[in-house]
Amino acid sequence: MGRRNTNFRLSVLLRKRVAIAIWKLATGSEYRTISHHFGVGRSTVYNCVREFCDAVVMVLLPLHITMPDADKLEELATFFNNRWSAPQCVGAIDGSHIPIIAPEECAPDYYNRKGWHSIVLQAVVDGKGMFWDVCVGYPGSMHDARVLRQ
Repeated sequence: MGRRNTNFRLSVLLRKRVAIAIWKLATGSEYRTISHHFGVGRSTVYNCVREFCDAVVMVLLPLHITMPDADKLEELATFFNNRWSAPQCVGAIDGSHIPIIAPEECAPDYYNRKGWHSIVLQAVVDGKGMFWDVCVGYPGSMHDARVLRQ
């Protein structure tokens, strides 16, 4: 997450970049509000949040989530086939809309195709219903395929 000074501007200190990201994640404030609060541009706030989240995933993901080895995948596929009659399958993915009260800012973004405001929850489970991955928080208007790509 560190940056270098250039001839045109000084870099934002790492401590400040982390503070910006934590502030955004903790409060959900708009980028504009955070940029005024910390005295940086909106794009800097966006970059701080994205880089912080990428760093957290890069460091913590290998510690807490591991891909099953070939034997375990075969065992999962056998279980899935026996239980659900789905050959060569080791998991299932689906999404759901969680109803919310529309935020004052960007309310149309949260208006889903079903006609109400929501955030998208997308999850992956194995044949026993154990969660492998959960992604939640995207606006209700976002298409499922785009959430999956993110």
